[in-house]
Amino acid sequence: MNNGELIKYYRIFKGMTQKQVGDGICTPGHISKIESGHLPVTKDKLDLFNRRLGIDIEHEGKAYHKLQTELDMWHDVMIKQINGKVELLKETIEQNPLVKIETLNGTYKLLKARYLIGKGDIQGPEFLLNQFSSKRLSFYMREYDNHLYYHVKGMFELLKGHAKNAIAFLQRIDGEIYTNFEYYYHLALAYQQLDQHDQASHHSEISLHHFKETYNFTRCIDAATVQLVSAGKNGKKDLEELEVEYEELIQHCDNLHDHRRKAILYMNLGNVYRDMRNDRRARDAFQTAYGLLKHEPHTWAYINTLFGYIDSSLYVDASIHKEKYASLIDEGLRYARNMKDPFKESLFTMLETRVHEGEEAYHHYIESVIIPLLKEEGQLSQCHHYIQKLCPYTEKNGIENGRKECVLN
Repeated sequence: MNNGELIKYYRIFKGMTQKQVGDGICTPGHISKIESGHLPVTKDKLDLFNRRLGIDIEHEGKAYHKLQTELDMWHDVMIKQINGKVELLKETIEQNPLVKIETLNGTYKLLKARYLIGKGDIQGPEFLLNQFSSKRLSFYMREYDNHLYYHVKGMFELLKGHAKNAIAFLQRIDGEIYTNFEYYYHLALAYQQLDQHDQASHHSEISLHHFKETYNFTRCIDAATVQLVSAGKNGKKDLEELEVEYEELIQHCDNLHDHRRKAILYMNLGNVYRDMRNDRRARDAFQTAYGLLKHEPHTWAYINTLFGYIDSSLYVDASIHKEKYASLIDEGLRYARNMKDPFKESLFTMLETRVHEGEEAYHHYIESVIIPLLKEEGQLSQCHHYIQKLCPYTEKNGIENGRKECVLN
């Protein structure tokens, strides 16, 4: 950032016009050329601008470049998920007075939004990201930052479960400008949510190569996990092969003492068993994941694991542990509401309906609420899963069921 740009964004921050800043110093036309970098600022004029704006532009320029260096480091450790350094750099950055200058803190706000997304927060990132669409605010943005915005916005849409919106933002990124190819991993996750597993596998392969090149070995596990899920969904690996590869990744997590990734692997394995209608083995896998995440109850991974554990357990021993599962359902509903996630709330309400109102009400809720929601979100495999749950019930009770397939309109 040059002196002219600093003058411009401090002027905007202080609510001054070009005429007010240049009064007695130079014309608004000259100010415009200075701010755009087309006209250098002499030392004498710089001193006058300093007095007019109440700042030391040279000092502020050094502070800005220091902040930008720290922000780049913060972004890097967030990508690598080095949590201790993430928190340490956050504290350092937030002591820099420039983060309070609205026109200069665009990069900080984007990375703060990403930081909060990593915590599973919805409201904080939404507040920060909405500011970039406000006409009132004019942030200084590097070209790189424009693509950082698309990445963070895509991550936010993923967090909310809006895979189509996530893809729309992530596809706007220019990889020649924004060289953090981690965004291919988030594209892979989005395609996976939409059951487009060939696309998920393709994009996760690109992200895996990037993580290997940048020695980001924990994130290699993430990309490999997406590939494994896609291979299972595509039928490219049988159950025995999947179990062996899941066990290998779980062993890597043990070596890294990474219980969160280990839990996600068990959760995915639970989904494999669930797809095969092996509810007992699904319950056991989800229960292992649930135990690993019990100390992180405010995370999305915990909520997803809790749901999988209850859902599969109700097919195994609902009559024996009805009160226990009712209590866990209440917990899930509470977290879903606190996180303002209506889709997750609907899923836990489905379980609540089964426990308190019985099978008929449960199946009606699946048909009238869950399947339409899943179709709307484009989650075809989940949609098929619940249609298959309906089939035995409708056949047993002589109810006509023409919904053998789930097709997006």
